[in-house]
Amino acid sequence: MNDPSHPLLTGSASTRVRFSFEVFPARSQAAALALGHAVQHLSASGPDFISVTYGASGSNRDASLDLLKYLRNNTDALPMAHLTTVGQSRDELRTEILGMMDAGIHDFLALRGDAPRGVREDDPIVTGSLSSAELIAFIAEVRAERPPFTSVGRTSVAVYPNGHPLSRSREADIDWLVEKQEAGAQLGITQLFFEAEEYLSFVADARRAGLTMPILPGLMPVSTSAQLRRVAELAGRPAPAGLARALEAAGGTAPELGVAHTVELARELLAGGAPSIHLYTFNRHAQVLAVLRELGLLARDPLA
Repeated sequence: MNDPSHPLLTGSASTRVRFSFEVFPARSQAAALALGHAVQHLSASGPDFISVTYGASGSNRDASLDLLKYLRNNTDALPMAHLTTVGQSRDELRTEILGMMDAGIHDFLALRGDAPRGVREDDPIVTGSLSSAELIAFIAEVRAERPPFTSVGRTSVAVYPNGHPLSRSREADIDWLVEKQEAGAQLGITQLFFEAEEYLSFVADARRAGLTMPILPGLMPVSTSAQLRRVAELAGRPAPAGLARALEAAGGTAPELGVAHTVELARELLAGGAPSIHLYTFNRHAQVLAVLRELGLLARDPLA
């Protein structure tokens, strides 16, 4: 990703299909041990990058930075840091960005972020925060403060194929995405969805509106009925009825069903022109690596 000729940034069709992952900081000691194990397997598979999120309003930010540093110093995977602006001043954001750059982390996913629980969208803590487009420009400004790093790293943004929760229309979403591209964004990563056409039609409409940056479809192989309901909530769409029934019939837990659904969806997306796939791991490696094996992108778990 640090290479401007990277296939995800050039759109090169001659390179093999690639993949990337998302993880989040552990919330307990036991979860941290499990996450460390998962990260070793994920990084050994050779992803383009592993993005690291943190909680609403920047919660778990320190734990997120620790995980980013672990990826940077103990694996071959390229870390991508989530950045949000709600409740953050420019000085606080500058300190955070420079701290990450000093730790060798140069790739960012720029987000405005959610309002804190119980806070309205018209609250000054939200309205006074930088937008994601303003954050993209601010990241470039901070990079310029460190000349050796000015052209290092890439800035990515979130994409909502089924509309942002605060969206007025698809046209408005696409116009905003183009504006983020004009501010300097170089890569988009979608939120979760269930049908290939949701991604393919959105990308086609965005291309007609002038969007040129690659858009990675974000996918998650669910393991349980509860996870499926949560993904449906995030996607803003009903869960596939067949998958929901199959999971319930299996007693509510059947990782292989989530893998099969994700493999089928990924095949449709790649056949339709998706440049890569981004897998939300839920801090587990087995299912996402199984997806990659079924797609022929990974011969085996490299640490098995």
